[in-house]
Amino acid sequence: MDVLTDILASLRLTGGVVIDAQTRGDFCLLSRFKDEDSERFQVRADELVAYHYIRSGRLYASVDGEPPIALNPGDIVLLPRNDVHLLYTRPGLTPIDSHEVIEAAPNGPARVLIDNGGDAVDFYCGFLGVSTENHPLLDSLPKMLKLDSSDDAHSDWIETSMRMLNEAGQSPEMVARVSELFFAEAIRRYMDRLPRGERGWLAGLKDPAVAKALAVIHSRYAEELDIETLAREAGVSRTKLGELFAELIGEPPMRYCGRWRMRVAANMLRDGKQNASNVAYSVGFNSEAAFTRAFKREYGEPPATWRRRVEDDAKKRVELAQTGLPQQVVRYARAEDGTRLAFSIMGEGPPLVKAANWLNHLEHDWKSPVWRHWLHEFARGHSLIRYDERANGMSDWDTPEISFEAFVDDLECVVEQAGVDKFDLLGISQGASVAIAYAVRHPERVRRLLICGGYAAGWAARGDPEEIARREALLTLTEVGWGADHPTYRQVFTSLYIPNGTPEQINWWNEMQKVSCSPEMRSSCSGRYR
Repeated sequence: MDVLTDILASLRLTGGVVIDAQTRGDFCLLSRFKDEDSERFQVRADELVAYHYIRSGRLYASVDGEPPIALNPGDIVLLPRNDVHLLYTRPGLTPIDSHEVIEAAPNGPARVLIDNGGDAVDFYCGFLGVSTENHPLLDSLPKMLKLDSSDDAHSDWIETSMRMLNEAGQSPEMVARVSELFFAEAIRRYMDRLPRGERGWLAGLKDPAVAKALAVIHSRYAEELDIETLAREAGVSRTKLGELFAELIGEPPMRYCGRWRMRVAANMLRDGKQNASNVAYSVGFNSEAAFTRAFKREYGEPPATWRRRVEDDAKKRVELAQTGLPQQVVRYARAEDGTRLAFSIMGEGPPLVKAANWLNHLEHDWKSPVWRHWLHEFARGHSLIRYDERANGMSDWDTPEISFEAFVDDLECVVEQAGVDKFDLLGISQGASVAIAYAVRHPERVRRLLICGGYAAGWAARGDPEEIARREALLTLTEVGWGADHPTYRQVFTSLYIPNGTPEQINWWNEMQKVSCSPEMRSSCSGRYR
C-alpha cells in the first residue's frame, strides 16, 4: 500500500453512483450535491466529493474562477470540495437546478431525463462521502479534476469500474472502494503534472521523505511520535526532515502531527460513539485534562462544548432538510457608521437580493409559518441574499442613525460584501422604496427590480385624521408595552399585520416582535415611515 492510499484511507470514503442522466439536445444544469442528498442515499458524510462520468456525447463542466473542461465519452470530472458547477452542452444557456429534474427510480440510481430533440449525452453522477472535515488533501486540490479517457492505459478499468458502480445490489463497501480507486488515480495524475519547485501538501507527497513522514503521522497518531521517530522512518536526518517538511508543507513536522491528532479527535467526537476521556486515550493522551487543553488550543472550546455545538448544528441541518430549505450561513458586514449588519446567502443559482424591511430575523424567519413558504420558493434555483435591517434581528440594535439614506447605504454595503455584480432585486413593504433608490444609484447592477406591497406615501400623508390619531396612539402603546413579557401589547400590533392569521401565525408574530426589535427602535422605525 503506497502513501497516497494510506492518506485516502484516513478520509473514510463512502458513496457511489446515484443519478443516471440521459439527455437529448442542448441543456445547462446547475449542479451541487446537498446534505439532503447524502441523507437520501444513506451516506453519512461531513463533506462530499462530486463526480460525473460521461458515457456518450460531449459535455462541458465549469466552476467560478476556472476555465471550463471539455468532457468526452469515458472521461470523469471530480469536484473535490463539491463546488457549485455547471454541466452544459454549449455556452450561453440558462441554467436550471439539477434537483428540479431528478426523478426517483424503483431500482438502481435516480434519473435525469431531458429531451430537447438533439444529440444524445448520457452520464452518471455520483459522490463520495468524506468522514473527515477540512482534510489537507482536499484543501490542496483544485476545484475540478479530470480523469481523461484518452490515456489508453487506464480507460478500460475506468469504464469497467463505472459499469460496476451502476449495477443494483452493490454493497456500500464495494462502491466506496471502486470510487476511491478512480479518485486516487485522478489525484496521482494531477500530482504528476505539478511543476518542478511547487510547494504545498501535494508536493510533499511527491517527496519520498516527507511522504513517508505524512503516512506515519496519519496512520500512527495514537503513538508518542517525535521528530527522531519520523526522521528514522523517513530515512533522513532530523534536520533534513524538518527543513523539507517546513518548505513543502509550511510548518514543522511535530506541529502538523499535533494538529492532525486533534482533527482525528474531532472526528471521533463527532461520531458520538466515545466520550471525551476515551477519545483522549485513543489519540495518544495520557490524561483527559491534557487532551482538553490541546483541543481548546486548536478549536477554541473544550471537547464537550464543541461536541454539543456540532450536534446542535447537525440537528438544525436535519430540520432544514425536512422543511426543504437549503442550509443558511449567517455572515456580517460593517456599515460606514460602524453598524454591524447580519446577512445570509442560501440556495444556488443566479443571485436574488432582498432589500431588508422592518421586523425580520434571519434565523427566526427560518421556521416561520408566515415567511417560510417564500423563503423556500425564492431559494429554489437562486442564491437568495437577505439581511436584517439595522436595529432589527441579528444586526446591531444600538445604531447611531435610523434614516432612509442609511437603509439604502446598508443595502449597498451588503451587496458589496456578498460579492455579487449583477442581480435581481426584491423589495417588500418598506424595502420597496429602498430597492428603488438603490436601483436608481446602480442601474447597471440591477438586472430586474421586483416590488411587492410598497407605497408612495406613508400613513401620516395618506391617512385621514382618525387614522392618524389611531396610529399615534399605537406608537405610544408600543413604547410602553412592546418589551413586556405579556404579549397583550404586541397582540394589538399583530392584529394590524395579520388580522385573519391562524393561531400558529399569530403566536409566531407575537414572538417575532419581541426578538427582532427593541421598543425604542420599533417606535423610531414606525415613525420614520409615516
